[in-house]
Amino acid sequence: MPPQATLSGVLASPQQLVLRGLQQTSLSLTIGIFVGSALTSGAVCGVAAFYLAFSDRLLKRVRESASTLASTLADPVGGAAALAKVLALGGGSEGLLGLVRSGKKIICVGKNYRDHIAELAQLSPDWRVEEQPEPVLFLKPTTAYAFPGQPLVLRDPARRPRRRCGTDFGVHHELELAVVIGRRCRHLPTDAAAAAAVAGYALALDITDRDEQTEAKRAGMPWSVAKGHDSYCPLSTPFLLPEGGSWRELRMWLDVNGTRRQECSCAEMIHGVEELVRFCSSVMTLEPGDVLLTGTPAGVGRLRPGDVVTAGVEGHVQMVVAVVAEE
Repeated sequence: MPPQATLSGVLASPQQLVLRGLQQTSLSLTIGIFVGSALTSGAVCGVAAFYLAFSDRLLKRVRESASTLASTLADPVGGAAALAKVLALGGGSEGLLGLVRSGKKIICVGKNYRDHIAELAQLSPDWRVEEQPEPVLFLKPTTAYAFPGQPLVLRDPARRPRRRCGTDFGVHHELELAVVIGRRCRHLPTDAAAAAAVAGYALALDITDRDEQTEAKRAGMPWSVAKGHDSYCPLSTPFLLPEGGSWRELRMWLDVNGTRRQECSCAEMIHGVEELVRFCSSVMTLEPGDVLLTGTPAGVGRLRPGDVVTAGVEGHVQMVVAVVAEE
């Protein structure tokens, strides 16, 4: 038999190859869907059975989240916010971090620790030793976040506007407990309602150009230029409190190049977390992923390129932030 005849008898035509390929693909897809569905269903059922049987903590979270969701389903926006809280609680720290990334604002509180008020008064006569009857609020843009692993980039001094205050305080770190909002809320009536709006906590640094802030204060202007630069709000991985835990039990600390600069108990706040959340909700609508910075204790200080900031909340989280110069 000639070679050409042998090849033509063995090899299929292009049309036959296409037809066979389609038939095999269809069969493989059908088998894959069937097997995949069976395996997925079995895996989901197995995982669900395991958690339902052995995880009391998960059940408590589900009950809490279901209660929050049921109370807000009448409002489609509120219902979606409550669902976001359910997903955040189920996802732990990673879910909370995703919630923060979707947030629209960073609300900051000034002058919320007595020892910090006193140290600012010693820094400059522009700052007075006085407590405010209501929380002092200002905003930072969400573009100020430096998420875990990202550096703090100090702005090039040559790009700063001309200063007239004549000070040389530099850029300061301010250690703060951050509160992550888990649902859409407005005019919260009680501390219990405020606590229910909290999805979790994180550690934050409210980075501040103290010279620009001093100049703004003298002129009676807002602090946005001093606090709003990109990366001027480094944030830790968020965390949840244990069942029955309280923010008042938290202790924060901050080191620069291995030297302790700030340390305090969060119970030393003048205005507590629930009061702050309630007050903020009376001023503006709080939305899922919004972050509330609760003020800094004493020990704020200057940062320079090359510094390494290490900070933490005892028993919960630790963060390391490299300080670099803007290129």
